[in-house]
Amino acid sequence: MARLPGGLTVWRGRRLLGTPAPSSPPALPSVDAAHHAALHSVVLDAVKFADAQPPPSVHLGGPATVRTTAGVLVIGLPLVWGLSADELRMLITHELAQPASRHPDLVRGLLEARRHTPGSQKTAARHARLLAATETLLGEAEQVRDAAAVTAAGGGLSAVEDAARALLKAAAIEAAFAAFAAAPLASGTMSAHATGSLPATGPIRAEDLHEGWRLRLARWGAPATDAATLQAALAPHHPGLAGELRAPVDGPLVRLAPDAAPLDELGPAALRALAAEALPEGTAGEPWVRLADLPVEAYLPDVERRARQYVEAVSTVLGRAPDTRGELAGTLLRRPVDVERARRGLPPGGEEDAAAPPWMGAALLAVVVEYTLLRKGWKREHPLLPRRLTAPGGAAEVIDLNELVRSDPGALREHLG
Repeated sequence: MARLPGGLTVWRGRRLLGTPAPSSPPALPSVDAAHHAALHSVVLDAVKFADAQPPPSVHLGGPATVRTTAGVLVIGLPLVWGLSADELRMLITHELAQPASRHPDLVRGLLEARRHTPGSQKTAARHARLLAATETLLGEAEQVRDAAAVTAAGGGLSAVEDAARALLKAAAIEAAFAAFAAAPLASGTMSAHATGSLPATGPIRAEDLHEGWRLRLARWGAPATDAATLQAALAPHHPGLAGELRAPVDGPLVRLAPDAAPLDELGPAALRALAAEALPEGTAGEPWVRLADLPVEAYLPDVERRARQYVEAVSTVLGRAPDTRGELAGTLLRRPVDVERARRGLPPGGEEDAAAPPWMGAALLAVVVEYTLLRKGWKREHPLLPRRLTAPGGAAEVIDLNELVRSDPGALREHLG
């Protein structure tokens, strides 16, 4: 009786998979020799390392994932920007590789079907049976994929480390971009999910979503990444790279890679198609907007909420409302840990202020200063760039509060008047 890798019989695999619905290529930017040629070259190299048939078509995608659907390969734009060409080749190789079989289309179809989200209780039950029956197939596939990624990295011990880091970076970019797409005006970082500093702001149907992400990374820097949580989640699924995936992380995981595969210019229609695919469900009926054109009112409520939190926290630390704005600023600068603990509703931390980073108090004060200036008619140079403000009335003056945090914290006091 013919069997697939992992021991599943061919007839059972076909019965579990059923008859796939006919599909057409996605309405996404194509990647081929004439479009995004450098990325196309990376894909061709990955096909060789994966020892796989070339996909019938390759496209850029909106979410930060690399996936195949009915054999069509979709490469997330945030990953193209965030990974080096070599790392992207490893990731694509990992996606395309699969165990050797006389029924490669069936193997690929079953592995793809595991990613589907059931749409009803009936399909959920069938999907559960498919997941249980193909668990050993997936285990064998992951071993083959991990080995192929190492081969794409050049082989050897260092290649194992490189492949593991590529997978970890891809997971970090996926999580960070998903959080950005869900709340692009969030002024906190990923770590703020645990501290409650993210606003309730929901997704925005922004046609320049990906441009905004790239601007945020280039001008504001990478969001905080919980590497330990990502490592714990990834390691069990990658037996060939588990040890390296648990190794200490050196350097940022989310950034714009200087050695990324270059792309052709993407026009407005392409960027809108990518944004539509990346945005969370529930935004389809909303009108398209541009993040760059959002008014002050779009981000002022979040800035106000965060500023009021710190003012109230200062009152908690002092046991009364601050007498003057100077006392407010001084408390934020001198006792930032106490203020932050009070904002989170935690008890005082004793002498913990001694361990506060030198910039921490100034960073808290900058939040209050930004709110003060916004109320006076200033606005952000770009809605996605907190605390870099332009003067009211079209004046050319620009205040970079972030630079003052680094270079001259005391100067922040002057803008509280």
